[in-house]
Amino acid sequence: KSGCAALDMAYVASGRYDGYFQHNLNIWDIAAGVLLVREAGGFAKGIDGSDQDLWNGNIISGNDDIIIALSEKLGF
Repeated sequence: KSGCAALDMAYVASGRYDGYFQHNLNIWDIAAGVLLVREAGGFAKGIDGSDQDLWNGNIISGNDDIIIALSEKLGF
């Protein structure tokens, strides 16, 4: 974790990280990263699976398999 949500999600988009999750972020902290991940073919969504939760600052990103595994491991 770099301390910068957009950078962490850029790493997910580039394949450097397998996945990323975080709670209580601001929209301006994640907007660019969401775009990068989605344009790279990955998934960025709210931890509960909804876009509303995403825009409330609770994000999980990665490929489909990673998101499922992270959600199960974290109990979401």
